[in-house]
Amino acid sequence: MPGARQPRLRPARFQARTDLAVSAAALSWRDLRVWQRVASRYDIVHVHLPWPQSNLNLLLKRFEGALVVHWHSDIVRQRFLYRCYRWLERWLLQRADRICVTSPKLLVESAALDGFRHKAVSIPIGIPEAADEIGEDEIRALRSRNGGRPIVFALGRLVPYKGFEHLVRSAASLVKDGLILIGGEGPLRGALESLIRELGVADKVKLLGRISDREVELHMRACSAFCLPSVQKSEAFGIVQVEALRAGRPVVSTRIHGSGVDWVNQDGVTGLTVEPCNPAALAQALNRIVGDAEAARRFGGNARKRYEELFTARRMAEQVRAMYVSLRL
Repeated sequence: MPGARQPRLRPARFQARTDLAVSAAALSWRDLRVWQRVASRYDIVHVHLPWPQSNLNLLLKRFEGALVVHWHSDIVRQRFLYRCYRWLERWLLQRADRICVTSPKLLVESAALDGFRHKAVSIPIGIPEAADEIGEDEIRALRSRNGGRPIVFALGRLVPYKGFEHLVRSAASLVKDGLILIGGEGPLRGALESLIRELGVADKVKLLGRISDREVELHMRACSAFCLPSVQKSEAFGIVQVEALRAGRPVVSTRIHGSGVDWVNQDGVTGLTVEPCNPAALAQALNRIVGDAEAARRFGGNARKRYEELFTARRMAEQVRAMYVSLRL
């Protein structure tokens, strides 16, 4: 941009241990000491929210440079604590020179951003191409190990907002030979195992536990569809969907107000979207993809195209740098 000072990017790594955890928020006095060094060395500071520590740092140690706030999600669960914290959040948003939001849908629907959208930009999260090459023989072997059945793959921490309970419940209505594979660990594993036994769907749902990045990519490439059944706007973007788009796989996800999940996965283009907490709707959407090879190919081709157009790491980096330049230091 003419007249703008080009930012110099100086990579550095700062670390501080957590001293205290309040609900899901990690707080650290050591981090404040690190921040005191950072504040004097840089022209631009880019903080990611929700993270109350960054609010405290900026409140206790003034920063004279340009401030970018990266808005990932509204605070959902901690409603009582949020009432105490809201004034500090609004102060930081007022202080920000630019607010970076991960999707245009989140920008429009986030209640916390009311009054601040005039200085916000939407920059989708991008990821690089998969690090590992997955061979066709590996894909065939995985499918063979699962009896050649159509695979629905899901991935994430086993926590309430991910909605895996509803995916498990959908299994009873899934096509006869359909198989749901869920990767990830978390506090709900025991409850999900009990639900699988209770519903009698142990032959249709498998919990894989923690799997490696290579195994994630292998399952993405081998599945017939990827499913993100999240139920709360804590799931504000769903990076794992981008991994599925990168692999050229159709996605079934949910429509959540205040979240960009159904912006990432375009209904009728890259896959299908359904209302949250609705196992029957999940099963219907998954059955449509599994049972219609032509639709699955069309969704998969569009998925890969959407990744290349919007969600590459290079595109995100270019947009972030352009945002820094626009600050006119």
